[in-house]
Amino acid sequence: MKPLYIAFVWNQHQPYYLDTMKKEYIMPWVRLHATKDYYQMAAILREYPQIRQTFNLTPSLVAQLDDYLEGADDYYLRVMKPVEELSAEEKRFLLSHYFDIHWERVIGCWPRYSQLLSKQGRCKEPESVEAALARFTDQDYLDLQVWFNLAWIDPEVRQKDEELSALQQKGQSFSEEDKALVLKKQWDIIRQVVPVHKELAQSGQIELITTPFYHPIVPLLIDSTSALRATPGLHLPSTFSYPEDAAEQTVRAVNQYRRYFDGTPSGIWPPEQAVSPEALAMFADHGFDWTITDEDILARSLNCEIYRDGFGHVLNADELYRPYLAQVQGREIAVIFRDHHLSDRIGFVYHQMSMDHAVDDLIHRFHKIRESVANCQGPHLVTLALDGENAWEWYPGDKQEFLHKLYSRLSQDTLLRTVTVSEFLQEHPPGRHLENLHSGSWVDHSVTRWIGSESKNRLWQMLLDARQMLERVRGTISPERLMRAKENLLIAEGSDYTWWVDSMPYYLAAPFEALFRKHLANAYRECGVANPPYLDEPVIRPQHGEAAWVDNPLAGPTAMVQAKN
Repeated sequence: MKPLYIAFVWNQHQPYYLDTMKKEYIMPWVRLHATKDYYQMAAILREYPQIRQTFNLTPSLVAQLDDYLEGADDYYLRVMKPVEELSAEEKRFLLSHYFDIHWERVIGCWPRYSQLLSKQGRCKEPESVEAALARFTDQDYLDLQVWFNLAWIDPEVRQKDEELSALQQKGQSFSEEDKALVLKKQWDIIRQVVPVHKELAQSGQIELITTPFYHPIVPLLIDSTSALRATPGLHLPSTFSYPEDAAEQTVRAVNQYRRYFDGTPSGIWPPEQAVSPEALAMFADHGFDWTITDEDILARSLNCEIYRDGFGHVLNADELYRPYLAQVQGREIAVIFRDHHLSDRIGFVYHQMSMDHAVDDLIHRFHKIRESVANCQGPHLVTLALDGENAWEWYPGDKQEFLHKLYSRLSQDTLLRTVTVSEFLQEHPPGRHLENLHSGSWVDHSVTRWIGSESKNRLWQMLLDARQMLERVRGTISPERLMRAKENLLIAEGSDYTWWVDSMPYYLAAPFEALFRKHLANAYRECGVANPPYLDEPVIRPQHGEAAWVDNPLAGPTAMVQAKN
């Protein structure tokens, strides 16, 4: 019986959180996910040499990791000062944000951390925080500082590290020296993220790929009207069309990859799996052999449906589980299409099951696929592609039990063979051609998550105005100033700003929208051009019932507290 090939493709990405003027990160998630996920997701594979996987380390993530190693600061670190030096505003910040991890799955495992959450009031409402100020002692604040940063370190790493394990057992009455130790351990882990990936890539166990540098929606950079292909009649702002920016974001990604990993990437992950014929042609022009997108894009490219039965098993598996050679604008590039359903089961379903049941379910589904294509001309490749960090804090004990059980089962199963994508494509080049590629992303096979609403369109219009300004001043300012202005615009082209606006609650979106405007203001300043007045005004406002920001969301820890409307 022929084996079924399986490609796990983990997308490791965080938004670009840097306030480039203040040189501070407004959110800590690069630092914290590095200590909980980015290192361990790769390091765990050392125990399973037969498991092959593919990782996308986005350039903006790697750049931010570098910044931390060079001494960068984030707002959450600024309240890690000695307890006696904390201001009332900083204590409010601790009470509001140092429980920012899963309450039941993580905080609930540790009696002292749970006690502190109860003492805070189990709520982030300002009134609860104010009341907790009077209840918390200096030792409470110190224990909270330690537990938040300790809990964000991967559980298996904590268990294997004698000093961290001892801190867990101590549980409370931490000292300033204990706090310093936790932060030192965080930096030790961050230092290992890139090296562990390089080590496994050099051994051939993993493949590393890349993404256009600041994670833009490439089809929209090339031509924003391409959004109409999936969504005719969508209301759009003035046309943004700067294919040279898409190319520059891609070239920068390749150059960074060469610096860190001594070679050139064969594959490229389109941010948000957003593709178009123009985007794929550009990827091919820059030497990429393959790319990846969602099964819905395949369905619309083939003008068919991916049919599933009531259990989620694909009925026309021969169409989905194979690579295609996309023929786009006179170029060719291999495309693999992820199984959306299976990827989502890891991301959103399996944490609700026992881990034995979850692993049994996934292995069973792999074998059902293998059986369904047994009589089809093969081989076949099942692709699971998803973020490599966001799911795990929902799992009991984080990722450890699930991944260890899964990798152990896969290592022993001779009919299921994990591969890197390039390894599979080299042995089994695509046998089918794709002549009409649909333009869209993994979200509803369109790009309306990033353009088309009133506020999203305003951000695109602001970006266009700034980009046109840059062209007007070209040649009139020094190359150094032009380069700094362009850097801010490339950052503002990132997908995460428009992702949050009009798609997420106001309180969560406001910092991203404010940071977007600040990047544009930086570009105008570098060019010696007065800011348009609209850059000083928020694009989004709290809706009915939503709390407002006390101050500018970028002002620092004292501002990151809500106030009643």
